Amino acid sequence: MPIPGLDNDQLRACADYSVKTIGHIIERFGPRPPGSDGERKCQEFLRDELAELGLSPVVETFPVAQKAFMAMPMVCAALATLAVPLYWLAPRLSPVPALLALVVCVCELVFYKHILTPFFPKHESRNLWAAIPPAGETKRRIILGGHADVAFEWRFHRLLPRIFPLFPALTILSVSFVLLSTLAIALFGGNALTGERDLWFWLGVIQFAALPGLVCGLFFTDFTVAVPGAGDNLSGSLAVVALARLLKAEGITLNNTEVVVLVTGSEEAGLEGARAFINAHQQEWNDVETICVAYDTLCELEHLAVYVGDLNGRVRHDPRVCALVKEAGAACGLDLPEAVIPLGASDGAAFTQAGIPTAAVCAMDHAPAHFYHNRRDDVEVLSEECLAQSLRLSVAIVEAYDAQGLPSETA
Repeated sequence: MPIPGLDNDQLRACADYSVKTIGHIIERFGPRPPGSDGERKCQEFLRDELAELGLSPVVETFPVAQKAFMAMPMVCAALATLAVPLYWLAPRLSPVPALLALVVCVCELVFYKHILTPFFPKHESRNLWAAIPPAGETKRRIILGGHADVAFEWRFHRLLPRIFPLFPALTILSVSFVLLSTLAIALFGGNALTGERDLWFWLGVIQFAALPGLVCGLFFTDFTVAVPGAGDNLSGSLAVVALARLLKAEGITLNNTEVVVLVTGSEEAGLEGARAFINAHQQEWNDVETICVAYDTLCELEHLAVYVGDLNGRVRHDPRVCALVKEAGAACGLDLPEAVIPLGASDGAAFTQAGIPTAAVCAMDHAPAHFYHNRRDDVEVLSEECLAQSLRLSVAIVEAYDAQGLPSETA
């Protein structure tokens, strides 16, 4: 059912604008990995789109190690591979590279602590934001954000999407076995080169069965191909730009809520854009209550949900903001289930970790979807209906927040 003041034609026109703009960006500006020229051109284009609405958009730069985060599988597999010959030649040293692989995996993947960053070249990335002021006194603020950059391609998800989950699982099992076997020979003083067919010899032989899993890790990411990123996450970026466009076109002005439209860069570098934006502006947000709603991959309406958990399920978003999103969805006929990002993260995780009340909205199958982080993520995966309903939800969120603030209790 339509939000008061908006009809389906207006929403669909805005969704059509989003789809056409996404296609235009992909066709004109080329690959957009973190800190790339394509990312810069995309941000500048969206800046001009916001400026045409009478806003005063700002582009802010920050340094990023473009490939460090996405190189994690390769680095872990390479370290574990190094441990295999050391098992035979220097058994007491063999656990060292395998333990380093474990540290890299835990820091980079589990906690998004980027310990690889110092070892990779730096590029200049950008955040784009614009504030839409309220008609009256600013009593609260809502940040609505998506990211414009894209991932490098996951090679095995492109080639074998039906069995793709087996590849990271095989790599993890292989690295784990190498770690355990090298720890065993180092701690118990074994030697696989005694000439006897003992436990240490056969354990070393079994290590060679782990090599296919390590090869999968070495070639997991194809750094020669950056995916188009229509769904992940130009859909989220255009959702917030289209919201600004709709509010301006329809003369919808909030009474006391400032709306901040945010398009980050370098989300695929491990939330680096969101963290840079927070570091630059968090002190300014102490004046009024400030919340955030992060949008990511709005492609499959049947999977449209409010995300209460993020960053591998470890980070729990603010239940009040999640309740606000659910209630706004109900007001416009959307029954939004609660969901958790099981592996990976959205920009919302960075805001929640910074202490800013946040929820995330996503519409994608986390199986994962057949287009996730591969070249199939092109305009064909977009759904105008999903984008229209996401826009309807966004209007309901900002209007409900302006009218009543955060709910006092969870939905």
